[in-house]
Amino acid sequence: MKFKLKKYLLIGIGFISLIVIGSDVSVHATEYSTEQAETVGETSKVIKAKKPKTKAKAYAVLDRKTGEVLVQKNANKQYLTASTGKLMTIYLAARKIDNKSKNWNKKVKFSKTLVNMGNNPNFDSFHVKSGKKYTIRQVMQSTIINSANNSAIRLGQWVAGSNKEFIKMMNKQAKLWGLKATFTSASGLENDDLSPYGYWVQGDLNSGNLLSAKDLAIIAYHVANDYPELMKYFKTTSKVVAGQKLVNQNRTLPGQKFYQKSLKPDGMKTGWTPRAGYCFVGSSQKDDGLITVVLNDPDEFSDTTKLMNFTYDNLN
Repeated sequence: MKFKLKKYLLIGIGFISLIVIGSDVSVHATEYSTEQAETVGETSKVIKAKKPKTKAKAYAVLDRKTGEVLVQKNANKQYLTASTGKLMTIYLAARKIDNKSKNWNKKVKFSKTLVNMGNNPNFDSFHVKSGKKYTIRQVMQSTIINSANNSAIRLGQWVAGSNKEFIKMMNKQAKLWGLKATFTSASGLENDDLSPYGYWVQGDLNSGNLLSAKDLAIIAYHVANDYPELMKYFKTTSKVVAGQKLVNQNRTLPGQKFYQKSLKPDGMKTGWTPRAGYCFVGSSQKDDGLITVVLNDPDEFSDTTKLMNFTYDNLN
């Protein structure tokens, strides 16, 4: 009798466990966008006019409303993309936040390694203190405005539970969108910079996030359209957060050297490492809007403005 009772209890517990596990899987699945890439990235409306000269190794211009590619050069070739890859980190963090106050106000601490990374003068970082708590809003703001590498990694840890699991999540989301991208870091730093802090997850010492201009444009499209509330941070030129002045390096914003009022620019993300060169994802609100990506381009801001003007001038 005792054996039968134990047996029934085990069956019951097992059944309950299956329900709970199934529930967890369902919740976890909602952390990924299942919208497929065929809704964006189409090339049926590519402008045939002679393209302007740029110094970019690759570029892509997307219609911000439809997601269609309008102008491109080497747009499917993969390159190192530095901090522009943070757009995927920002997207996945925004999915978890889901615009809920309780998530924006959730407080987290930074590990000793991320505190040390924040003190590295060679990195864009959020200068945090050991043991102090910061809200997810502050961590997100520093990731977007200041391109803080330690904040991007901390966001990923918060979303997925660990840096390693978050890299898996980034690559899974890329596949769901039909991208050929390979993510190795939440921050865009390459492994030789990540290794001293213990964040080398995969690839060799020189590996980093590999994306095409089109891949980045598609990710930016989803950020801008799925989470428009974030654009207020992308277009912020400077802001004091947790006692630190965050400065945006986007020179196409109001008051900056390459600002052009008629384009109505509102972001999005800069990036640079010695291997990736200068990379930039820009966005414009003029008419239906554009998203531009230039990779490995020493004139990233002037070329972005040039490509935007060319595209608007040649749209039917």
